[in-house]
This record gives sequence, structure tokens and C-alpha cells, in this order.
Amino acid sequence: MSLSKARLNLLSRIAERNEEEALSALRAAETRLAEAVALHGELGRYLNDYEARPSASPNPMLLENQRQFIAKLDEALRSQAAAIEAAKGRVAQAREAWMSTRRELRISLLLQEQGAAEDRRIDDRRSQRETDEFAINRHFAAGARYS
Repeated sequence: MSLSKARLNLLSRIAERNEEEALSALRAAETRLAEAVALHGELGRYLNDYEARPSASPNPMLLENQRQFIAKLDEALRSQAAAIEAAKGRVAQAREAWMSTRRELRISLLLQEQGAAEDRRIDDRRSQRETDEFAINRHFAAGARYS
């Protein structure tokens, strides 16, 4: 194996590893996004359920506590919505990184294929040259016998 083949093989292995790592990072980012969306949904359902409950008593202190709790749930929902947007950004970055590593992998595989095709062409030319030389030698040897 020539040095260039060895280098291409090494580059391909590195590109494959990088692509696998990038895909793993993308999947992890998508999982975190799904978890953030699920938590947002849970908070929203909890808030809706809490708001739908009738007040137990018209006690002003309890009503104020309920209002403050609903405000905190609203704040948590807004915070979770921001977390979702941040997670979407991380997914987009991870997807772009994965696509970049996939391009690099395809390029390295293409270079390997081109190198293998060139090696086959060289081997074919060498084989043809040997066949031609054998035929020429045989032809001259046969001609020398009849001279």
C-alpha cells in the first residue's frame, strides 16, 4: 500500500469517526429539544389545570397566593419557551456540523474510489503491456524459426 493510500485510508477513518460523533451530538441535541418541548407541554397543562380549578375560598390571602403561583407558572413557561428556542439553535448547529462531516466523509471516500480506479487502470495497462510484449516476443520467435 502506497503512502498516499495509507493517508487516504487514515483520512477516511478519521472522517467516519468525526461523522459518527457529529451524528451522535445531533441526536443528543434533538433529544434535549424533545425533553424541553415535553416539559413546556407539562407546564402548560399544569397551568391550565390550575387556572381551571375553582377557588376553595374567597380568602384574599389565598387568592393572592394563587395569583402569585399562576404568575410563577407563566414565568416558568416563558423560560421554558426560551430554553426550547436555545435547544432549536443547538440542534441547527449540530445538524450543520453533521452535514459538514458527511461532506468530508463523502469526499474522502470519493478520493479513495478515484485512487482505486487509477490503480486498476495502471494494473490494466501493465497487464496489457505484458500481454503485448509476450505476443511480440512470440511473433518474433516464431518468425526467427521460419527464417
